[in-house]
Amino acid sequence: MDALTPARRAAGETGPATLFCVARGHQGEWEAFCLDLDLAVQGRSFDEVKDQLERVVAGYVDSALAEPEPARSQLLHRRAPFSVRLRWGLRFLIAALFSGRATADATMGFPVSCRV
Repeated sequence: MDALTPARRAAGETGPATLFCVARGHQGEWEAFCLDLDLAVQGRSFDEVKDQLERVVAGYVDSALAEPEPARSQLLHRRAPFSVRLRWGLRFLIAALFSGRATADATMGFPVSCRV
């Protein structure tokens, strides 16, 4: 999830992390998810949900870092359930297989950076 080694993380160091996020648009409605922290937002455009998710992730991480252990670690290491991750993987596969066809749907992944 991040560039810190387990030993540095265990010593309490924090640093930048790149989280995997996904977005899906359908008929003018968009949803975006941070699969590494199990957070979600909705909006009317990709740019809107991307910006919202970046703010939500930053606020969530700041709040989690303010918590004492072990709550801090639990909050910062709560990935989306496997079934959700699998569903998004299938959406990416379908989008790749049918990328040449005209469709009103769009599915994309993007990174969100934060300090963890």
